[in-house]
Amino acid sequence: MLYFMQKLKTKISVGVMAGLSTLLGSALLVVAGPPPIPSSPVTSVTGIVDVIDNVVRWVYIIFFILAVLFIIFAAFTYLTAGGDEEKVKKAKDQIIYAAVAIVVALLAVGFQTIIGNFLTSGG
Repeated sequence: MLYFMQKLKTKISVGVMAGLSTLLGSALLVVAGPPPIPSSPVTSVTGIVDVIDNVVRWVYIIFFILAVLFIIFAAFTYLTAGGDEEKVKKAKDQIIYAAVAIVVALLAVGFQTIIGNFLTSGG
């Protein structure tokens, strides 16, 4: 009986602590007020170009990381193929995917330059 009383006491104290922390957290949110709404980074043509630059930079980074991963996986597949034609074909396909990722990343940088020049020159 003593064990069950201690267990019940523990559950009640945990419940009270959870309730108090929820109540305190809610009160702090009410006192602090709503979070401020961030302003848009696009206020002019140069803002649009900056947003495009950021997007292109991320696409560039992601595609080069994918290309490196495909090359590593292709090398591992090729080294562990042991003469199996299916695994060798899979490794070759992965190398092709890596080359496509590199080409897409380079095209993204080229399009960034073209679009940036078009927007800033006015036509």
